[in-house]
Amino acid sequence: MIALIQMQRIFEAKSKPEDSRNVRTEPLNLDDDDEISSVKLDEENRTQGSDDFMELPKSSRSMGEFRGRRPAAGTLVVCPASVLRQWARELDEKVTSEARLSVLVYHGGSRTKDPDALARYEVVVTTYSIVTNEVPKRPLVEEDDDEQKDVARYGLSSEFSTNKKPKKSSVKKSRKKGGSEIDVPSFDTDCGTLARVKWSRVILDEAQTIKNHRTQVARACCSLRAKRRWCLSGTPIQNSIDEVFSYFRFLRYQPYDKLKSFGASIKFPISRNAVHGYKKLQVILRQIMLRRTKGTLIDGEPIINLPPKTTHLTRVDFSAEERAFYNRLEAQSRSQFKAYAAAGTVNQNYANILLLLLRLRQACDHPLLVKGLSSDPVGKESSDMAKRLPKELLVNLLKLLEASLAICLVCKDPPENAVVTMCGHVFCYQCVNEFLTGEDSTCPAPECKEQLGADVVYSKPTLWRCISSDTDDDVPVSSEYDENSLVLHKEYISSKIRAVLEILRSHCKPMTSNGASSSGKGYLDSDTEGPEKAIVFSQWTGMLNLVEESLKDSCISYRRLDGTMTLLARDKAVKDFNTIPEVSVMLMSLKAGNLGLNMVAACRVILLDLWWNPATEDQAVDRAHRIGQTRPVTVSRLTIRDTVEDRILALQEDKRKMIASAFGDDQSGGTATRLTVEDLTFLFRVSDQSRRNKDTSSEHFQHGSL
Repeated sequence: MIALIQMQRIFEAKSKPEDSRNVRTEPLNLDDDDEISSVKLDEENRTQGSDDFMELPKSSRSMGEFRGRRPAAGTLVVCPASVLRQWARELDEKVTSEARLSVLVYHGGSRTKDPDALARYEVVVTTYSIVTNEVPKRPLVEEDDDEQKDVARYGLSSEFSTNKKPKKSSVKKSRKKGGSEIDVPSFDTDCGTLARVKWSRVILDEAQTIKNHRTQVARACCSLRAKRRWCLSGTPIQNSIDEVFSYFRFLRYQPYDKLKSFGASIKFPISRNAVHGYKKLQVILRQIMLRRTKGTLIDGEPIINLPPKTTHLTRVDFSAEERAFYNRLEAQSRSQFKAYAAAGTVNQNYANILLLLLRLRQACDHPLLVKGLSSDPVGKESSDMAKRLPKELLVNLLKLLEASLAICLVCKDPPENAVVTMCGHVFCYQCVNEFLTGEDSTCPAPECKEQLGADVVYSKPTLWRCISSDTDDDVPVSSEYDENSLVLHKEYISSKIRAVLEILRSHCKPMTSNGASSSGKGYLDSDTEGPEKAIVFSQWTGMLNLVEESLKDSCISYRRLDGTMTLLARDKAVKDFNTIPEVSVMLMSLKAGNLGLNMVAACRVILLDLWWNPATEDQAVDRAHRIGQTRPVTVSRLTIRDTVEDRILALQEDKRKMIASAFGDDQSGGTATRLTVEDLTFLFRVSDQSRRNKDTSSEHFQHGSL
């Protein structure tokens, strides 16, 4: 993208005439976002062109006045907050001093409100959260009324239909026959600075952020005024083919940017005949997708020379105490699932079933995670505000937090360190903390526009203390587990943690300041270049806490990165890990650290637990196995033998086949990727007889990560 920006600068400079008083430079493909401005360009100006420029005569006075309302700006890069500073560094380090780009990091409470100030920079880097806050949301797809009638006809999934009437756009429009009227002032006054400029180019980094076209972030990105649009993603398809529609909509790729056309032309053929359907999708994607993998060849030569990556699936055995604990937990979970299946209420209890699965997954890491800790993740601002709230409101918030249907609205999993916002939405603390930085942050729940801050996010311990009016009391800990059990104490080192320590002690001994550097051409043999550095991933901060204690006891120097940390603290942790030889381990949350970060100082990656989506794990591994890596990379995936993790591995393989089919890597055709009753039965190891208790084979489930 940096090379593209630089090339376009040179092209524009050469294309400018010596006397430019009577002409102006305009892009061939002008995108005036009909949903916002209702402006219809002349047919010749709406030609689907490339990134090229052409000279056009000055437009009419009325059009010129309208277009003058928004200054022409350069390239807008939209990325996750975790890689905001990295984009700024790359834009500075990857160009020569003669070709320096003017770059603005548009973030924080003191950011400019002047659109002309943005237009003075060649590149503006911002976050998805700020775009969501500042850009009016594009209305939901126009076919929402019709699609209710066409679900069966086109084979659309339930997530493409809604029982609600489509919301009208907040932008005032009035059309006349043969023309259109523009209510520009109403748009200008209701939007932020990002929406008040005409971008030459918009780049969405980690574009899978907009995979659900109904979310506020996807609709806001689609509303940006841009002449050219790019989506960058290492995992463009994570869960289902439905996600491709959101990219088509952002890219204005007709006719597939219309939901009905997408369903009839892409989704329905795949559901009817997977092999032929995926072949058609491959043809469509080849027209608009520049795909580069580490194995790509150009003129017979690899596109990049990276050291090899070796992945080991390490199956660990439970101790006798852990096995006994797990078997009891699995028996209880299986019994509960059977009860739901017998009563025909699996669908209604989907959130409860996810919680049962969560406990089994956590028990594979450390039994203490299942017990649930009573630590309070929120700060003093939250406690002070809670003390001033009416008791009735506190009780209602606590009920929402403890409801059986409480699912984190960001990661779609039962929440870890659950918190509830003043607007009544439940999240993992590290998930919602991503939206607490900056003064304009809004609640990430769909359709919610409430402002978020540290004082309006409450945890269970905080609510309990305020309701009981006793600041010394803590949250009651569940008593369903034997408190005297050895495995339910912090001092107990689980089998997985022991396996991690063995790997780190063998390969990642503390490095001295005179340790060998990894520079030069090709890659270096890790056996001759001194100790390795390692990244240890886990989904749960509670597991990172337990590993952290063991690292301290083993005198292994480490840093940590998770979603509860500020951006500055994360940036410092990454910098320390990459530059300080003695720091040999990075503890990283899979939710916060799997995107964008450059961690090539590490040549060993350890995955403590399995995530439902294998693409998320792959992106985590690519923090180390990427451009700049000079050592062979070793990946260790730790699983516990004869547990739910064995079955998750099988489900991951099905998902990998679906993704491979979409991009032409597999000719067999993929299958549906929903978690069905059969999948749940498989995960809980319920016998085939129990499946026949109720005819629920047609039930399908929606889950953001499944």
